[in-house]
Amino acid sequence: MTLILKVYFTVDYIIKLDTWNGRFINRVVSEILENAGIKIPHNAKVKPFTITPVLDVEGKVVKKLVPGDQYWFRISLFCGEVDCGSITNEFTKPTLKLSTGEALNIVKMSIIGKDFSGKNVSEDLVLVHWRVRFWPTSFIFRSHYITWPSPARFFASAAQTLARVLRGSEVSMSKGDDSLIGVISDVDLKGFVKDLTFNTEVVDFKIRRLSINLGRDRRMPAFEGIAQYATYTERFSLFKLLLDAANVYGVGKNRALGLGYVNAEVLEQRKLR
Repeated sequence: MTLILKVYFTVDYIIKLDTWNGRFINRVVSEILENAGIKIPHNAKVKPFTITPVLDVEGKVVKKLVPGDQYWFRISLFCGEVDCGSITNEFTKPTLKLSTGEALNIVKMSIIGKDFSGKNVSEDLVLVHWRVRFWPTSFIFRSHYITWPSPARFFASAAQTLARVLRGSEVSMSKGDDSLIGVISDVDLKGFVKDLTFNTEVVDFKIRRLSINLGRDRRMPAFEGIAQYATYTERFSLFKLLLDAANVYGVGKNRALGLGYVNAEVLEQRKLR
């Protein structure tokens, strides 16, 4: 089970976000979890949530919060790993006060529950034209940063997330390689990702490379922009499931710091003879 919280808020005074603003929301979420009795070690490699950066109503990443303007962020929780109910209760408060003195005045909040269905359906071969908008994102492959919209890295990240969500239900995790994976129904997810990668082309992309300031003299290469792809597959339902996982939890590295937020959508699908 997945729980998605989208929080709209205002502030009473200017808050400057001198480093990457996802660090601020990470602190908000970490303190909320602690208030709910859930303490996540700061250096934990895997955290039970991903977040978006702070965005304005136009979807732009902001560098400061100004009174009178409205902002939002989203938290996606892995409910199999954390008590989602206790966390949700913390967000019902009208104001979120941080230990450092900042306060977020909650304007509204939406709560969406999502169940990922891992059932495989036999389908026709289709050509799918799809598009992804990337907010600041960073992929990594064998210690190398990948700062362009690589379909291989996108699918690998989405599949790893999907396997994590479905662990213990539709997915049987492989003991030999926990970096990706398992089986959904009769389909090996790792093999499916390889097949998708081989049968996907980047049709067009327009990106901007970034250097994200994570504070304490730490910087991470990243990119943002829009990419279009063409994929042919006989497993459209599973392909769409990967897009759903990416849309809910993001892709790439440091998603608990607000990196990797994406919006993936199918533009067209056409049967092939």
